[in-house]
Amino acid sequence: MRKLMWWCSWSSHNEEFKDQLKKLGQLSEEAARNLVNFPSKAWCRAYFNTQCKNMMVDNNFVDSFNSWILVHRGKPIIKMLEEIRVEVMNLLVKNENKIKT
Repeated sequence: MRKLMWWCSWSSHNEEFKDQLKKLGQLSEEAARNLVNFPSKAWCRAYFNTQCKNMMVDNNFVDSFNSWILVHRGKPIIKMLEEIRVEVMNLLVKNENKIKT
């Protein structure tokens, strides 16, 4: 039954959603009724809003991270990960101190 509920949520078209809901209803009518009580816009892929909320598509985050770890990229993997971990921890402490003041 859980799998059928997931298939309902993964349905990407209205007809597919109704078919999956019908299958769920055949197994457990109460589960299907309870599922329909929740707004389908919030949990079913078929009813998600696909309109772009921000027209600027950019990957500055990835570029920023790559430039941030550039110093460590030539090192062996364990050493590289350890130094990146230390830098992240230092950054977290710095941001925490900034928030406290």
